[in-house]
Amino acid sequence: MLKTLPGFLIKQNGWFKLRSEKFRMKNKIFIPLVLFVCLVLFGTIGYRIIEGNDWSYFDGLYMTLITITTVGFGETHPLSTSGRILTLFLLLSGCGLMAFTLSAVVQFILEGKVQELWGRKRMKHQIKSMGNHYIICGAGDTGRAVISELFRKAMPFVVIDSDPKVCEELMESSIPAIEGDATVEEVLLEAGLKKAIGLVTALPHDADNVFVALTARGISPDIFVASTTSKIESASKLKRAGANYVISPNVIAGARMAAVLVRPSVVDFLDATMAGEDHALQMEEIRVVASSLLTGKSIKDADIRKRSGAIIVSVRKDHARIINPEPSYVFESGDILIVLGDSEQIYKMCELAGSQT
Repeated sequence: MLKTLPGFLIKQNGWFKLRSEKFRMKNKIFIPLVLFVCLVLFGTIGYRIIEGNDWSYFDGLYMTLITITTVGFGETHPLSTSGRILTLFLLLSGCGLMAFTLSAVVQFILEGKVQELWGRKRMKHQIKSMGNHYIICGAGDTGRAVISELFRKAMPFVVIDSDPKVCEELMESSIPAIEGDATVEEVLLEAGLKKAIGLVTALPHDADNVFVALTARGISPDIFVASTTSKIESASKLKRAGANYVISPNVIAGARMAAVLVRPSVVDFLDATMAGEDHALQMEEIRVVASSLLTGKSIKDADIRKRSGAIIVSVRKDHARIINPEPSYVFESGDILIVLGDSEQIYKMCELAGSQT
C-alpha cells in the first residue's frame, strides 16, 4: 500500500512521482504573466478598433506598452476621448498588474532558492537519521523500477545518482537522494551504508557495480547486495566482489518473453500476485520468530489453514528451500515462509509467525 504523502501521486515513465512544490510555484508566476499578455493584447486591439485605420496594430502595441510601463514618450497619434479612456484604464490596471507580476517573479526566485537550500538540508538530516533502509545506486530504468516497488511498499530507501537533474526530480518528489558517484566510499557512507540492510547496484557499467559491491561488503559485511549486470560473464565477478544476488536483465527478459509465449496465464498470475495488483490474492515473504505461536509446531498442529486461511507455498531454511512442505513439517525460528493469500489472510499469518506486516 502506498504511503500518504502531500501532493498528487502520479506514475510517470513507469515509476511513482509526486507533483512537487516547484510545480505550485510555477503556477503562481504563470497566472500574472498570462494576465499581463492578455492586457497587452486587449490594449493593442482596443486602440486599433477605437482609433480606426489611422492606427496600425504596431501603433496600438507601442502605445499599450509605454502606457503600462509608464514610460510616457507621448501619444503616437492624437487620441480621441474613447482612446484616452482606454489609456486611463491601461494605466491604472497596468501599474497594478506590473507590480503584481514583478513581485511574483521576485518571490519565485527567492522562494526557489530558499526552498532548495532548506530542502537539501532537510533531506540530509532525513538520510542521516535513517536505519535499516535500502540504498539504490543508479536511477536508470532498472533503478527506477526498484524505486517504484520500494515506494509502493513504503520501505525506507536512499537513491544515489550522478545526474543532478535526476536527483532534483527525486528530491522534489520527497524521495531521499544524494547527487554523487556511488563508487566513492564517502558517498556510500553519506547514504548511511553502515546502518543499511540492503544495497542495489544498478549502474550502467559492470565495472562500477563490481567496485560498489566490493566497497559495500568491506564497510558493511552483513549487508545484502543485489547487483545488475549487462554481461553474463560479469556475474561471477560480482559474486566474488560480494554480491548476494546477481541479475542479468537481458537473461531475465529473454526467459520472460519465452514464458509469456508458452504459459501466458501463469505469467499473468505471478505478475498480479508479486506486484500486489490483484488485491484478492497476494504473495508475501514472512519470517518465523522465536517467540511466535508457530515455533516448534508442525503445519498440521498449527492448523494454518483454519487459523489464517493462507497457503504456504514454500519454506526457506538456511540455504535450503522446501517446496509445498508436508503437513508434518515443524516450524523453526528463522524459517522464511512464502505465503499466498488475500491481505487479511497474510495479516493473520504474520500474527501467527510473530512478524510485522
